[in-house]
Amino acid sequence: MFSKDVMIGIFIGIANCDVRIESDYRSTLGYQVRPRIQIRGELDFLNQIKRTLLQYNVKCHIKERESKLRQKPILTISRIKDLVTISNIVPPEYSDARNQWPDFRTVINIMNDKKHLTLNGLDEILKIKDLI
Repeated sequence: MFSKDVMIGIFIGIANCDVRIESDYRSTLGYQVRPRIQIRGELDFLNQIKRTLLQYNVKCHIKERESKLRQKPILTISRIKDLVTISNIVPPEYSDARNQWPDFRTVINIMNDKKHLTLNGLDEILKIKDLI
């Protein structure tokens, strides 16, 4: 098991924060916002991260092969509740390797407040992603 400080280091050092916006005919706005955190590494390392995250009640899943072209394992966290928990673990004053956390944290807060279900909230997320 990893300590909280080690997990913070993993999240700001090697984790990849991603927000996808997909077309969805079932949604009232026609789009669905799908944030996620992905960590790539060896399977034993990812299993240790998964066990540590379970202590924080964060559910994640591990694929042994990401795709046919990329044969390496990947850990993915995609539930909003779990992303909020991780966002609360990582201090906002820490800067990360890819400068993704400030924007990602903003998107998570918008989604946690259910503002992404409104046109203004979706526009705000699109501005953060530089799509409009």
